Amino acid sequence: MLLASLEMVARNLPMASVLLVAVACGASDKPKLLGDSFVGVTPGGDGGLNDDAGVPTCESGRDQNVCSCTEVPLLGTPPNMYFVLDRSGSMDDDGKWTTIRGVVASVVTKLGPRIAVGAAVYPRWNGKACDSGGEVFPVRQGDTVAPNAALSKTAASLLASIPQIAAGGTPTAATLRALAPNLAALGPNTFVVLATDGGPNCNAQLTCPSASCIPNIESQGSPACSPSGPSCCVSTKAGNEGCLDAADTVAAVTAIAKLGIPVYVIGVPGSGPYGALLDELATAGGTARQGTPLYYRVDKTDTAAFTATISKVAAQITATCTFPLTNGPADPGLVNVYLDGVVLPQDPVDGWTISGATVTLVGAACQQVLSGTVLSVRVIEGCPTVIPN
Repeated sequence: MLLASLEMVARNLPMASVLLVAVACGASDKPKLLGDSFVGVTPGGDGGLNDDAGVPTCESGRDQNVCSCTEVPLLGTPPNMYFVLDRSGSMDDDGKWTTIRGVVASVVTKLGPRIAVGAAVYPRWNGKACDSGGEVFPVRQGDTVAPNAALSKTAASLLASIPQIAAGGTPTAATLRALAPNLAALGPNTFVVLATDGGPNCNAQLTCPSASCIPNIESQGSPACSPSGPSCCVSTKAGNEGCLDAADTVAAVTAIAKLGIPVYVIGVPGSGPYGALLDELATAGGTARQGTPLYYRVDKTDTAAFTATISKVAAQITATCTFPLTNGPADPGLVNVYLDGVVLPQDPVDGWTISGATVTLVGAACQQVLSGTVLSVRVIEGCPTVIPN
């Protein structure tokens, strides 16, 4: 049996993955159909060798007709997915900070070696609310997860590097300016993922009326600042650092985009009052979505909502529907494709096709990959091809 674990890579970028070769002992059973007992990736999988229940893997043994396994690297450089995470005090509300830390680690585990990942957080919070942020995890290539482990080593190290406490203000512009030289050194195969739940502030050089004073916009304070009342950034201790730092943040995102590094913008729950600004940031970052909003919005604070949104962004960075194999299969009638561990019937309309050494997802199957609904695509040779009933 020839087992190829094909990792999705940046559209128009070279492949960044491994090819797994497993030699079979002579099985002829067809794989389970879509909707059978295995339905996806198990949390304890290894992200490429042993993560898909029901799919024969290198550790399956002779009872599943797998005799040996060799990894053969494919050419190419994985894209750098660089997270910039807002850890201001409001991210502590409803467990948002805990949730986004866990979801980022989970997605990095699932993406495995198809990406390199780095991360920065802001503010640093060394006792000052407006300390600019900085890098906490230098870029490092993802890896496969060990059997029975919840996270890959890279993802576990990433999670450990991200502070557990959310506190302070939102110095977005200052943080992005500080990160720009490091991002430039990484080169144009880099993609920034900026996740924030509020309006950028912390610019002591600003003065502002109530319409652009964050305490007024959010009716903060005791008594609450009124959106139509006098500017609390003038009359209270919030001061100038409470002003919405819109223009400076747009300029900082624009400067990174001019380096050839797109900036994806994720609006975490709580960012609603700043939707227009987040649209501007997405446009400046070169990643505006079609339709509204232009940025990627998380509508709920639960894990599923965060995962769905971050997966959509990951798909924009890593997704492709065309998978060149290192070698063409000896018998195209013994090939099957799995999406997140579930076999996909061969179908030229909404399934997949094969031509020589290239497998192509089409129709609905391709859209699942491009939308981020599916992050793992695997091609296996050795069992009769499943076709629609």
